[in-house]
Amino acid sequence: MNRRPIKWIGGVLAAVMATSGAAAPATAAEPDRLTRSTEEDLDQKRYVTAGDRAYVIGSADGGFPAMGWHIRGEMGGVWTHPIKLLDGYWFSLNGEWLSGAKKFTTGTGTTRMDYPQVDGLEVERLQFAPTDEPVVVTGLTIHNPGEEARSVRLGMDLRSELMAAYPWESSQPENAKEANGPDQGSYDEKRGIVTFREPGTDWVAKVGFSSRPSSHSLGDSYWGPVNDEERKRHTQFGNGNGARLGWEWEIPAGAEKTLWFAVAGSNVSETQADRALKAALQHPRLLLSKKVKTYSQLLDRTEVDLPHPQLEAAFDWGKLNLADLRITTRDVRVRDVKQGTADPESGKRFRELTGIGAGFPDYPWFFGTDGAYTAYALIASGQWETVVEHLRTIRDVSRAVNGKSGKVIHEMTTDGAVYFGTNEQEGNTNETAQFATAVELVWRWTGDDGFRDEMYPFIKDGMKTITSRLDRDDDQWPEGLGMVERPGMGSEKLDVTAYTWQALQALKRMADSKGDRDTARWAETKADKMAVNLVSTWWMKSESLFADSLCNEGDGQDANGDNVCIEGKKQLQQRHWINAVPMETGMASLAQAIPALNRLESDTFTGTTGLYHTGKGGGPDGKGELKVWSLPNSVMAHAEANYGRLGDDQALKYMEQIASELDVEMPGALTEVAPSPEYDPFTDFRDRFMFMQAWSAYGVQWPVVHHFLGVRPDAPQRQMAVLPDIPESWPGLSVRNLRVGDGRMAITTKKNDERFTTRVEQAPPGWKLILSHVLPQGAEVQAVTLDGKQVDYDVKNTKRGQEVTVQTSTGSQHTLVIHTE
Repeated sequence: MNRRPIKWIGGVLAAVMATSGAAAPATAAEPDRLTRSTEEDLDQKRYVTAGDRAYVIGSADGGFPAMGWHIRGEMGGVWTHPIKLLDGYWFSLNGEWLSGAKKFTTGTGTTRMDYPQVDGLEVERLQFAPTDEPVVVTGLTIHNPGEEARSVRLGMDLRSELMAAYPWESSQPENAKEANGPDQGSYDEKRGIVTFREPGTDWVAKVGFSSRPSSHSLGDSYWGPVNDEERKRHTQFGNGNGARLGWEWEIPAGAEKTLWFAVAGSNVSETQADRALKAALQHPRLLLSKKVKTYSQLLDRTEVDLPHPQLEAAFDWGKLNLADLRITTRDVRVRDVKQGTADPESGKRFRELTGIGAGFPDYPWFFGTDGAYTAYALIASGQWETVVEHLRTIRDVSRAVNGKSGKVIHEMTTDGAVYFGTNEQEGNTNETAQFATAVELVWRWTGDDGFRDEMYPFIKDGMKTITSRLDRDDDQWPEGLGMVERPGMGSEKLDVTAYTWQALQALKRMADSKGDRDTARWAETKADKMAVNLVSTWWMKSESLFADSLCNEGDGQDANGDNVCIEGKKQLQQRHWINAVPMETGMASLAQAIPALNRLESDTFTGTTGLYHTGKGGGPDGKGELKVWSLPNSVMAHAEANYGRLGDDQALKYMEQIASELDVEMPGALTEVAPSPEYDPFTDFRDRFMFMQAWSAYGVQWPVVHHFLGVRPDAPQRQMAVLPDIPESWPGLSVRNLRVGDGRMAITTKKNDERFTTRVEQAPPGWKLILSHVLPQGAEVQAVTLDGKQVDYDVKNTKRGQEVTVQTSTGSQHTLVIHTE
């Protein structure tokens, strides 16, 4: 930002700070458990301060540049699901706009900006969004370090932008600009509150303060220090209005004052916004403490101790990213917008929907497949409520638009616009399969038979649909889009195949538990047939890979390039990242998994930051796509670990690549796409990928819990296995407060020379317990002790390697020691 003079709106009344602790600095009584800071290129880095019902996105220097592409330039600012409230807000001191912050810090549920001194005064800005309230709260603290009292003129500009999450830039019959009416502003003299409305809607944005302004003015010309070129970016789809507020203070020597202000909104009524604003300003410090405490309690869950500081940091920050991306939206009208070509006035009303958003700033809403991948991280981090609520939301919305087909939607905005994934559209077939797997995962960890029963009819319907209506040629390989979403592929995709096989197995286990023998036999027969025929149909020996798609008659007629479908049943290998999925799901045998993983580790597929979307020479035209998403890295890490490949250049490598992106933009945020040969993360703010992405945590948290610690619960059967596999370069690792069933347990596993020790504490009582360890190749067992006593044991060869197992029952503590030579 440029420092330039502003016109001060007059008034000489000194503002009296509110008595609710407002004169104290804007810090929380509850100390931050985690903080990460940056002082470099703050004007080029995005951040978010989020609650489940509201958030603010801007640049780390304190500005609000136009950003995002769904509604070009409008995905930043202040939002309360499902509407945007403000483009931004800016501050001045003694007639000069604050220059960019010199330091940005992400805290435990907070963000903070420290500004350069202004005329000898120190300025700090702290932000948070309370849980379950449609409001964002900011404390601006001015400290006078001098030996004399100072007169201070504080100014603030606001810029409104009331608009819905949908329609988008190119939507029909109205795009975001055409649907966006002009905002109107008003000021309540008595309460010192600025209100913005959009006529013809119930939408309202309110901004209130702990100290009533001594001056105010309303008008379209108020933009803070934003220059004309940047204003044009905001108004491409915007239609907001402005306000300017002022305060005059006397700050004694060595003292400081804080102005608390809150931005609240509602898509339903002004009363809701008023209520949220009042609650925020009555006790801002109390709400701040509650926020920090809530996030600290999330850190207490699944508390890992790893010998790799970067991975441990990514594990912990991943928990907070998931909390930031939890969303609740109310009064939602669900309707099919037919991929942006319609927007019907009718639709099914939902009072409230909750789940996990995919990413900030352009995906703060619900996805079928994102939720399925993120389910692993939410389970591992102990945030079970979010995944349960998300799966319910996806089920309910899918039923609303797809009826009894069981087909899972792809994407729905927070205002209820289902963009893709209805019965009329091809959809992403894998999403219906992955939904079934996610439900079974939740059931297996929680033991909640009620949740299984609630979801079971929908899952059965969905699996019947993708194995019949979406398998038009009845060859056992469902058709439809998968995760790649690129032209030129055959209609049968490798990831759809592997995820369908995995889902059929999940359905069989649930059916068995319910005594639904017909469904269990049907699912088992389907899955077995797919497994038996996988190699003969999909394996390409010359490539040491499975085909990433198969052609059906009629495929490829509109495709450009040489590597496309020209006849039915042709195998295509276009070097897409989904080549790792058969290993991620465990569908591939060792005979195919090892050469395939070796190939994927090569520089054709893997670059310095991980697995390419499409490897060198890949795609229908041979151009490849050398961008590195966090999801392929996550899938590859899990795939490697499934086969005991935990080396520094194997699973750990892909995990480390995800963790290394922790500070690319917002400190502590796991990104969607890493710096890659074909992606610069600091391109135009309106053309970037997500700076915080939910599924990124999958590639860090799940390998640690599921593979390294080897936690495999079967809560419905009251049994669990702990089967650690420690990376060769690690001495060991541990976890505390890991949620399993109705309890929380601790596990420590370590290796010392030729001795492998695993201690399990506080496992759910009365369960069958299998303790094991994966041994290095060539190790021979000399003796096995359980709680100091020599015991019988079994040795078996698995995909992960040689496992030594002992069976017992859970108690307060068990220690397994395996002596080898």
